[in-house]
Order: sequence, then C-alpha cells, then structure tokens
Amino acid sequence: MPLPKRQFDLGVDSEADDWMRQAYELLAGHPELAYSWGELQEAIVGKDASFEKASKLVHALDVLAEIGAFDKAFVHGTDYYAFREEFDVNTWERDLSKV
Repeated sequence: MPLPKRQFDLGVDSEADDWMRQAYELLAGHPELAYSWGELQEAIVGKDASFEKASKLVHALDVLAEIGAFDKAFVHGTDYYAFREEFDVNTWERDLSKV
C-alpha cells in the first residue's frame, strides 16, 4: 500500500502517524507535564504491547522530537517527552497561525 509523501518523509506508516497524533494531543493537553515513554506506551498502545509496537512507538515519539513538536530528555534512565510547539497534525508542519 502506498504511503502519503509526508509519512514517507517522516519514516512512519499510517499506524505510527495515528500514534503521533494521539501522543501530540495528550502532551498538548498537558503542556506543564513531561511523560515517560512507558506512560505514553500505556496510554497509546497498552502496557502489554509487543516489542515491535513499542519500538514503532518510540520511533514515532522520536520523530515528534526531531521535528520540534516535543522536547525529549533522558531522566534517570528513562526517556521523557514534553510538549514544545504547536503543529498541524495533518501535515506535521509548524502551525504558523499560533505564532
């Protein structure tokens, strides 16, 4: 199945793109908090997710950090993610209307 060009550019499939939206909405709704990748995994794919799904989610979260939507920090052996900037979740481009 072909991927939209934006998903290709980001290196994610439709499932990961959906998870990116879910993570973004959760963090954007709580900009004062940082969530561990485990907390995000439990909220998005469930705590008993397969290694494959967990790895795909980590990649999706890292993509959000790479494009500037999230900040990422390594705290006491765990990756944490926090909301950084408004993005259009349909294009994953900065939402310039919010600047």
